[in-house]
Amino acid sequence: MDRDFGIFSFFAVSVSAAGFFFGGFQYSFLILLSLMAIEFISTTLKESILNKLTLRNAFARLVKKIVTLSLISVCHFFDQLMKTEGSMRDLAIMFYILYESVQIVITASSLGVPVPQMLIDLLDTLKNKFRRKP
Repeated sequence: MDRDFGIFSFFAVSVSAAGFFFGGFQYSFLILLSLMAIEFISTTLKESILNKLTLRNAFARLVKKIVTLSLISVCHFFDQLMKTEGSMRDLAIMFYILYESVQIVITASSLGVPVPQMLIDLLDTLKNKFRRKP
């Protein structure tokens, strides 16, 4: 019984902390977390195949993911301060979703996996929209 209570308490504290730091687990945030995991695993596997996998490289990629999540948290805090109802956080999440998607496509194509032209065109279009200045 005590073990179940401990697991439940840990889960409750984790969800509360996520709500505070990231504004909760909206669908877009869950997509970002999934893409980050896919990118991390696919790049690690690619380095393993090419005999370039080092603990230092894997750790550096993991640190970059944590810093990315920290930037999402900062955007959420600014949303709260400026009362912008999550628009900065959502824009940052969309940017990082695009970034992670591009990285996955680059990894796949470097391994010789055929990438549908439609996906490449879509990512290029989105990339150009983010680069354009208002």
